[in-house]
Amino acid sequence: MAEISKITLPSGNTYDIKDATAREMISGGVSFIIAWDGTSTPTVANIPEGVVVTYNSTDYTGTMSAETAQAGAFYLVKSSTQKGTLDIYDEYVPVGTTGSKAWEKIGDTQVNLTDVVTGVTLTKATDKVLGEATTFTNSTSSVSFSGGTTDKVLGEATTFTNGTSSVTFGALTGHTDTVLGTGSTFSVTEPTISVTPSTTYLGATASGTAVGANGTAAAITGFGAHTTDTFVKSVSAETNKNLVTTTVPNVTGNSSVTANKSTWTFTMGSGDASETLIIGGGNGSDVTATNTTLGTAITVATGATSTTGTGDAVVTGVTIGSSAAAITALGTPTTSNCLTGVKVTSQPTIALASNNSTATGRVQVATGISSASASGTAVSASGDNVTAIVSMPTATAAAQTITVGTNDKVTAVTGIGTGTAAAQTITVGTNDKVTAVIDTGTSISVTKGS
Repeated sequence: MAEISKITLPSGNTYDIKDATAREMISGGVSFIIAWDGTSTPTVANIPEGVVVTYNSTDYTGTMSAETAQAGAFYLVKSSTQKGTLDIYDEYVPVGTTGSKAWEKIGDTQVNLTDVVTGVTLTKATDKVLGEATTFTNSTSSVSFSGGTTDKVLGEATTFTNGTSSVTFGALTGHTDTVLGTGSTFSVTEPTISVTPSTTYLGATASGTAVGANGTAAAITGFGAHTTDTFVKSVSAETNKNLVTTTVPNVTGNSSVTANKSTWTFTMGSGDASETLIIGGGNGSDVTATNTTLGTAITVATGATSTTGTGDAVVTGVTIGSSAAAITALGTPTTSNCLTGVKVTSQPTIALASNNSTATGRVQVATGISSASASGTAVSASGDNVTAIVSMPTATAAAQTITVGTNDKVTAVTGIGTGTAAAQTITVGTNDKVTAVIDTGTSISVTKGS
């Protein structure tokens, strides 16, 4: 496929439009170069500059410059922290522009624990000590007392016996009365009540009500003379002819057009310039032309009419028929005011009046009681009269004797004397003996990571 990689303008300058170097790198793809695999003495010229590797306890520093490295290549160096089969190499690539390139490490996911302390061993002297869960057993001992004193006391089960006694009351003379017993019966005679009321007659009267107009308006009662005019009642027209038409060109406008007679040339080079587009020539002289624009032809009327015309139908004659008079304005109306509503302008006053005689609209009401009397009431009781004590005479109680039983007399200590406690033995359990450091010693060993 033919390609254009450069353009040469009329000025003679040539410009690249295709980056051949970048295309060469892309077509080559990405490559991986093993600078050192760790199995033999390293060649420092193949290892990125500044990278230090160790082989047989000897350090080697790479000297390969990033400027001379292959573009797009990854340089692999055996990792000093390699763990497993998926992390064998550290990866380096050259970055930056020509003249200022440097190496960049982009691979390595392991942590270097070479100088990290992972364990400390301390040489120490130990001995057994009692732990916090150790148990202690306290043996039993006896306490003896001497020189104590005792006496007899009453125990909690002692019984007491209260002897009987008699109570004597004085004479009931003056301390009794006759009362009705539970078997008494009562007889009541209901009274006869007679009431004579005082009455009057009440009647209501209303006065002072007034009714007035609630708005007025003028109403038409007639009209004066009307104004009239004569109007056509019927018209007949001649409509049997059409417009005569013809077709004419439709000119939509005239304009001047300026055109340039250019000498531009576009050619491809040959040999080493086979991919170069060469542009030559330039703008020529301007020429002017008039451009008349014709649109679609239009149909117009000629002004004549004919029964065979192809245009629209038109009225060619009008005949006026009958006419009549019509009112064009009403005469001056005559009006008169009338009510539009009625309202109560004054509320009535209601009054109650007392009268001595009955009449329509009056009611009789009681105003009081002129006299009232009750007669014939009587209450009587019979059948169960008893004598009841209404107060107590003086009473005298004889002396009583309380006897203490002998069924629970016990000896009680009244003095404890001197007490002596025998010696006790405390036994230490063996269930929680632990080893404790009693001497830190002087030997410490440190373990580092690898």
